[in-house]
Amino acid sequence: MFLDINEIETIQLDHSSRCNLACPQCARNVDGGKKINPHMNIGDLSVEDYEIILEPFDCSKITIFHCGNFGDCLASPTFDDTFDYCVSKGVKAIKIITNGSLRSKKWWANLPKRAKNSNLLVAFSIDGLEDTNHLYRVNSNFKKIIENAQSFINAGGIARWDYLEFEHNYHQIQQAEELSKTLGFKYFNIKYTSRFAERNQKSIENKKNEKVQDRKTNPNQKDIEKISSKHDSFYDYAMSTKISCKYKKQNAVFIDMNMCLWPCTWHGAPKHLSPDNIQRKDFEYIFSLFGKDFNDLRKHGWSILKHDFFKSYLENSWNNPDENFKRLYTCGRTCGTEFEYSSAYGKNTNKKRLK
Repeated sequence: MFLDINEIETIQLDHSSRCNLACPQCARNVDGGKKINPHMNIGDLSVEDYEIILEPFDCSKITIFHCGNFGDCLASPTFDDTFDYCVSKGVKAIKIITNGSLRSKKWWANLPKRAKNSNLLVAFSIDGLEDTNHLYRVNSNFKKIIENAQSFINAGGIARWDYLEFEHNYHQIQQAEELSKTLGFKYFNIKYTSRFAERNQKSIENKKNEKVQDRKTNPNQKDIEKISSKHDSFYDYAMSTKISCKYKKQNAVFIDMNMCLWPCTWHGAPKHLSPDNIQRKDFEYIFSLFGKDFNDLRKHGWSILKHDFFKSYLENSWNNPDENFKRLYTCGRTCGTEFEYSSAYGKNTNKKRLK
C-alpha cells in the first residue's frame, strides 16, 4: 500500500492553475511560454474542498505545502479564505512557494499575523537579480518582489530565497546571497534543474547539436552522461532503474486544483500535457483501467487511498512491472535512484541557513 491515511504528514496542494508569469519550462505554458497550455483547465480549490481535505486528520500534525504544477497559489481568488481556514484548524505548518510578485506590500506585512500559531515559511523563487530574474520568470517584476519580501520579513515572516541556477544568472549567485542577508531572509537555496540535462540527453540520442545549460557545477549534466553510457536511452533508464519514492518516504501526498489525489506532484501534471506526450499516454492507460475520476476527492473522499491504484498497482509497477502492472515513465524519471530529477532533492538543492 502506498500510504495509510494515519501515516500522512504533509499534504501538497496545487491550489490553483492561475499564474501571472509565463516561465518557459512550466507545464502550464507551451511554445516557450508564449501560450497557455490548452489541455489545462483553470481551477481553484475552495474552503469546502479544504474541509474535505482536512476532515480526517489531527491538524496539529499536518503540514500544508503550497507548491503546484500549474499555478501560483497567490494568484487565486480563493487563497485568502482557505489560508485562514487552515489556520483556524490549527495546522502544524504552512509552506508557500511563490514567485513573489503578486499581492501588495500591505498584504504581505499582514500575512505573518494572520498565520497565528501555524508555523509559516514562504519561499520566494527569485532566479537572479533585476537584470536576469525575468529571463526565466517571464513577466516578473524584481522591484515588486523585493518590496513584498521585505514587507513580509519586516513583519516577522520567515522567508527563503530559492535561486534556480542557469547560465544567465550563475555569475550573480554570490551577490544575490548577500542581498538575501541584507533583506533578512532566513535561508538561501541554490537549486539545479534537471530539465535541460534531460533535453541534452535526448539531443545526444537524436544526434543533434542542441545542448543547453552545460554548467559544470550542475550535477545533472554529469549524471545524465553516465546514464547515456549505461543505457540505450533515458527512457530505457526510467523503465529499468530501481525506484525509491520520495513522497512515500516523506509521508506526503499531492492534491491538484481539481481535487484529484495523487501520490506526488509529478503524477498531477501528465493528464494535462499534450496527447502525444509519453507521460500523458501512460496516464491515459491508468484512466482506461480505473476511470478518470477514480481519485476525485470530491466524489470519493479519502477512501481513495484504499483504491487498487494506491493499494497495489503503484508499488507493483515499481518493483514487479509486467503486463498487469505497467511502470509509469514519470516514476522512473523522477524517483529513479541513478539520477536526481527534482531541483528540490539531494544534491540538486543547496540550502544555507543565513546568520
